[in-house]
Amino acid sequence: MQDAKRFWQKWIPIILVVFSLGAGIFIRFNRPYEYNGVVYQNPEPASSISLPGTQGDFSLEDFSGKAVVLFFGYTSCPDICPSTMSDLKQVKEYLGEEANKVQVVFVTVDPERDTLEKLGSYVTLFNPSFIGLSGTEEQLQPVWNGYGVFREIDTESDSMAGYLVNHTSRIYLIDPAGRLLITYGFGTPPEEITEDILHVLDR
Repeated sequence: MQDAKRFWQKWIPIILVVFSLGAGIFIRFNRPYEYNGVVYQNPEPASSISLPGTQGDFSLEDFSGKAVVLFFGYTSCPDICPSTMSDLKQVKEYLGEEANKVQVVFVTVDPERDTLEKLGSYVTLFNPSFIGLSGTEEQLQPVWNGYGVFREIDTESDSMAGYLVNHTSRIYLIDPAGRLLITYGFGTPPEEITEDILHVLDR
């Protein structure tokens, strides 16, 4: 009787620990993935984009099967744009072998100054695969509208660049099925964006 008592006194705590660990692993791998950005609850096809690009004419539909990361900015931007592009450079590096399944696209909000040549020099500073898009304001306006991008010329600034452009600073993630899935605020850690992209690619 004493032997049986000692047996259960020894093994019950171990059994409970093993059961708890197993339950934790089960819950972890069976609960829905929680994205790090703001998720569109009913993802719809991303708004069409057809613009002149730094690697030739660009059409969003040509990238079906890839995840597309969009950012709207301008090459004379002194802070938010280079910071965000540096983050996206890190994202591409963190993706490793999956990087070729993701296309980063930079759409200008300053077509007056952002020629394709200037955009090409700018985006490739961060990664040779990055694509820059420009065009006339008439060509770009439907794209800005399609993604809810705010843009305003600030002529009262003291910038050495001549003027600043106040604009939406969010990143947009389009999944391989062409749906606008997630948007990220400025300063979202690259590790979190990478984690979401890897999950999207693995679905």
